[in-house]
Amino acid sequence: MPFKLNLRAAPDFALPGHAVIGVNGLDAGAFLQSQCMNDVDALTPGAWQYNGWLNPQGRVLALFYLAKPSTGDYLMILPAGDPTALIEGLRRYVFRAKVRLTHLHEWHAAGCIAGDGPAAPDVRSEDADHHTLHMPGAPWHRSLRLSTRRFPADDTAAEAWHALDMAGGWPWLHGDQLGRWTPQMLGLQRLSAFSLKKGCYPGQEIVARTHYLGKSKRDLLSVRGNGLHAGQPLQHGAQELGTVVDAAAAGDWGLAVLPAPMPEAATLSNPAGEACVTAIEIC
Repeated sequence: MPFKLNLRAAPDFALPGHAVIGVNGLDAGAFLQSQCMNDVDALTPGAWQYNGWLNPQGRVLALFYLAKPSTGDYLMILPAGDPTALIEGLRRYVFRAKVRLTHLHEWHAAGCIAGDGPAAPDVRSEDADHHTLHMPGAPWHRSLRLSTRRFPADDTAAEAWHALDMAGGWPWLHGDQLGRWTPQMLGLQRLSAFSLKKGCYPGQEIVARTHYLGKSKRDLLSVRGNGLHAGQPLQHGAQELGTVVDAAAAGDWGLAVLPAPMPEAATLSNPAGEACVTAIEIC
């Protein structure tokens, strides 16, 4: 891993900043299929996928997990960002469709780090009152749980969860990082977070053109340094090369969009000092 972290097994602990949006109605599936960048029709009852919403220029406006519980409704889980802004943005495209989007304040997200071992065998989300999303990745077995009960705070475990998400190539996008990056710039093809085969959706032409006419000139890489934070520029000499997209609370490492390919161990600078590029590791 590109960081040193004393991971430990942790039972259900609150995941601050995670919001849950319910999407239901007769046209919910068709609406999501027309707006989301991943293939919603491929979801089977009880499953989930990495997904997101793009603007017409193919830039990411939101990243979320999209779950299809056996109850038939859909759940969007945002690890970061403003759920109200996402709901208002999507509602502009509902028109006459029978779709309801609701910020489910009564639902709370928790992480569970079960310890060193093989990844869970499936990615299921079951039960009307308690949903569990088994996260991919090894060697730590993680589950994201949703429930109407509140979970205890554990800042150390929550930061470990964030670190493991970043190590897997799943950045948490905040504020000015929204609307800046294409899915390829964020390396989201590694997570199968967008589709090249489904029908039209906002930004689909840009995504397809980038894939079929040439590789993206930028990619998501991990960086080590001091005082790193989202939105911070990274420079080589006087030349600005990229931007930190997400960073650990300690500011000692994070994820940045940089030119591709970028030599490992390349030395960059930020306003707080030096930064060193390391290859992204997908757990």
